Amino acid sequence: MIKSKDLYPMLTFEEYVNVRKRNKEWQFMADGYLPLSPSILKEFEVDVKGIYHVTTIAGLKKLARLQGKRIDVSGFTKGSKGISQGLLNDGEVLVTLDGKSSIKFDRDANTRTDRNGIRWLSPGGNISKKLNDIVRGFKDDILQKIVKKLEVPKKLNKGKEEYIFKGKLYSADKIITLTDSIAISNYLNNADGKTKRKLIKYYYDEAKKLINAQLIAKMNDAVKWSDYEKFSHDEVLVHNFKIKGSKLIRSSDPDKAEKMWSKAEKSGMTKFNVIDQADVEKL
Repeated sequence: MIKSKDLYPMLTFEEYVNVRKRNKEWQFMADGYLPLSPSILKEFEVDVKGIYHVTTIAGLKKLARLQGKRIDVSGFTKGSKGISQGLLNDGEVLVTLDGKSSIKFDRDANTRTDRNGIRWLSPGGNISKKLNDIVRGFKDDILQKIVKKLEVPKKLNKGKEEYIFKGKLYSADKIITLTDSIAISNYLNNADGKTKRKLIKYYYDEAKKLINAQLIAKMNDAVKWSDYEKFSHDEVLVHNFKIKGSKLIRSSDPDKAEKMWSKAEKSGMTKFNVIDQADVEKL
């Protein structure tokens, strides 16, 4: 028999969207995202130099505050048409970084960032079906462990449902079984901070067991099968970095370029090197 305490209200669509907008790590976990934090990937850490990163003029100050910290930023070592034509629509500064990296993808892996700055891979990304399949395998494994560890209820009472049997009208609770992901989301939406902290620690501990050199090699091979040929640049996650240089990116649009010069001067950038937007593709 299903007890009332084992049943939790389902999130409305609006609530679900609002939770996703906040980029909470526990929601990424409920969705089975694969974490790429420096602490989990510490054994693969290497020194890297000359990593490019694109940011805005305002973002440059924020980037400066991250120097020396174990928070990854996404960079690249070779440009692409996708970067010069698309990703740089809002990009204003090309920064060069030296630091440490625990993972490098030969193509853009479209990593996503949670509220703490940790990078993740989504099981439903738009880069490569092969990569999605690998992350979904990780998702299935770890969510099953969470459901068991936290004793997450997977039954949902949808209310009374009437039916006719042998000419008589009956009423009974309509019980449905939730997927692991939705069940965990519902459970955590009603959980206190202690429960969420327990989940976060357990998730990271289990992820560290599941993520090994073989899995990383498979993901790197899968990302080569990207559906977006224009985005042929690589992706390097860099932390404990130092900013070694920066260049303003001169837009091919004269109006945008003029606005950027004005913004740079107002921010106190009186001396700066310049790179044309089209030349970022040639890096």
